[in-house]
Amino acid sequence: MTSRWRGHLFFGPGRLLYAGPLGETRLHAHHSFQLVLSLGEPVALGDSRRQIRECGAAVIPPDAGHAVVGSSSAAVLLHVSPDDLAGRGLRTLGLARDSVADWQRAGERLLSIVPDVLPRHWHEAEALTRAMTLALRVNATSPRPTHPAVKRLLHLLPGMLEDDVRLEALAARVGLSTSRLSHLFSAEVGLPLRPYILWLRLLRAAGFLRAGSPLTVAAHAAGFTDSAHLSHTFRRMFGLSPSEIAGVVEWVLPPSE
Repeated sequence: MTSRWRGHLFFGPGRLLYAGPLGETRLHAHHSFQLVLSLGEPVALGDSRRQIRECGAAVIPPDAGHAVVGSSSAAVLLHVSPDDLAGRGLRTLGLARDSVADWQRAGERLLSIVPDVLPRHWHEAEALTRAMTLALRVNATSPRPTHPAVKRLLHLLPGMLEDDVRLEALAARVGLSTSRLSHLFSAEVGLPLRPYILWLRLLRAAGFLRAGSPLTVAAHAAGFTDSAHLSHTFRRMFGLSPSEIAGVVEWVLPPSE
């Protein structure tokens, strides 16, 4: 990352949204979908075949090698987990991993909802996330859990990240079989249990980093083995490490319920 990357980073379960200027990057890949939307000059994107397109918007599929080869003064990057409700919808676009032209075509629908200004508050980022996914005809509205066991588990999980969060242990805590809990959780939350716990860990770590904690402290507080484990996971999900953005972006986390 360069000093051009200074903006707001909105981090919640299943997605991450960056709003601000974009700097150039090396060729990299990450496990999430990435929706790109420029508020000004087009963003120059390159694919693994070294093809380059000037994109007002784009949809980059998971694990696709790509690079920002030309900076932009104002843009939005929305990372979406491929496992959640919106991510499963984005999979139906059938995007090629090595074609920036394909990514640009998929992003054309986003050009109709370019905001006048970048979001700075959580509710603004949430509204933009909904608008972007709806423009792509993807449902991003998370279902509201109704089953008592799922509701109890959602209440318990944030305080259990340093404990045993294997499926067997969690199923025993809420009195369900492992298969029943796995099915119910995915259906009612919109994200399978294992990826949901990973996002909770990343969210916990982000909270500590926002408060200025060292990377090692944030990693242990979120249940990661060490700072290297946290950095590796963060880079795999988003293509960059926490140390690259700590002290550069302003973290914005979901409001407390």
